[in-house]
Amino acid sequence: MSQSIAVLGAGISGLRCASILKEAGFDVQVYEKAPRIGGRMMTDHVDGFLLDHGFHVMQSAYPTSQRAFDFKQLGAKAFEPGAVVVQHKKGKPKFWRLADPFRRPLQGLMGGLNGFASPFDLLRVARLRFAVRRGNLERVFEGGDEDSRTMLQRRGFSQSMFDRFFYPLFSGIFLENELRTNERMFRFVFRMMSEGNMILPKDGIAAAPQYLAETIGIDRIHLNSEVEVVDSSTLNINGSSHTFDAIVHAYNPRRSESKRHVWTLHFNAPSSPFTSKHIMLNGDVKIQNQLIAHIAVPSDVQPSYAPEGRSLVTVTVVGETAQARGITTAEGVEDAAVNELRSWFGSQVDAWQNLATQHIEHALPEVGAKTNLTGRPVASDRSYACGDHTVHGSVEGALLSAEHVAQQVLESLNFEKA
Repeated sequence: MSQSIAVLGAGISGLRCASILKEAGFDVQVYEKAPRIGGRMMTDHVDGFLLDHGFHVMQSAYPTSQRAFDFKQLGAKAFEPGAVVVQHKKGKPKFWRLADPFRRPLQGLMGGLNGFASPFDLLRVARLRFAVRRGNLERVFEGGDEDSRTMLQRRGFSQSMFDRFFYPLFSGIFLENELRTNERMFRFVFRMMSEGNMILPKDGIAAAPQYLAETIGIDRIHLNSEVEVVDSSTLNINGSSHTFDAIVHAYNPRRSESKRHVWTLHFNAPSSPFTSKHIMLNGDVKIQNQLIAHIAVPSDVQPSYAPEGRSLVTVTVVGETAQARGITTAEGVEDAAVNELRSWFGSQVDAWQNLATQHIEHALPEVGAKTNLTGRPVASDRSYACGDHTVHGSVEGALLSAEHVAQQVLESLNFEKA
């Protein structure tokens, strides 16, 4: 009779851990208190649109994602590397298209000549890119342990580069508007962005946890489960006692302490406001105390995200940016966001219909300076525990912790069996 393992939590970390243990021959059962799997990686179907909970992308360069997923089977397609930046000049919006000069040399050269950044800042970006790509991936988690802003200042970037590029891009990634995230996390993300692509599955971000669930078997995943931990091997599940050889806690017990939150607005538009498959950054978000960090049109990349003849426009507003302006309601966020959108795209915005205004609370764990960020899972002395809170807030962190804990369980139970 195979040994039994309970995994508590059907987010991406719990599912990946369970899939590894199931493949190794264990009797694995996954218990989730919510009515569906995925944790923060969920997708709603609304009027023919796919609305991810928050603006999600997968990174093709993540080593753990390459092991866990078949991107081809997910039908994944990529955004163009680089970004479009918008900023008001003399009362009118000006758009800069910034291509990755290493992967799009011609477009990158043209972008370097369009006056967006000084030659010195462009050289500093190239040097930063070279520095973070040297050596193995673990190397980016060594060295300095300050916040990202301090690290970038140390490298000599101008205030203009901070305001127009780093703030809008990384506030939307880290969900904070001060670049206070640990520089090791910045180096990791910057390396991954330079080595791979931001991709979207055909069926929305929920396709990623669904892919893992299918490797486990839907019959082994129990939703709407009320679970009480009795001891290290006993659970009370929906009022009934069950014993397991191991219990994996795949959730963050201190999730409510995570203060990084985000507003995501999804609009049904007659057509895309973009002419390329880039993400658009708001270069005025810091300079003019604006609200929107960045905008994407997922249906430009994956037509499945919108019905034929329509476009899905997704807007990201960092929660603390809205809070600093005293905007705390969905109606307030929508009104302010639409005003900014109209200032860039004009009257076409009047034809956009709001499909959803989502407020994702506790979206990411706080990872500031001096937080002992190593890029490796933190060992737990209470039980087997996995999740991005044990590594860092990313899909890579969630999957890496899952693989680490699965290996711990395998070693422990195989030793006991021997």
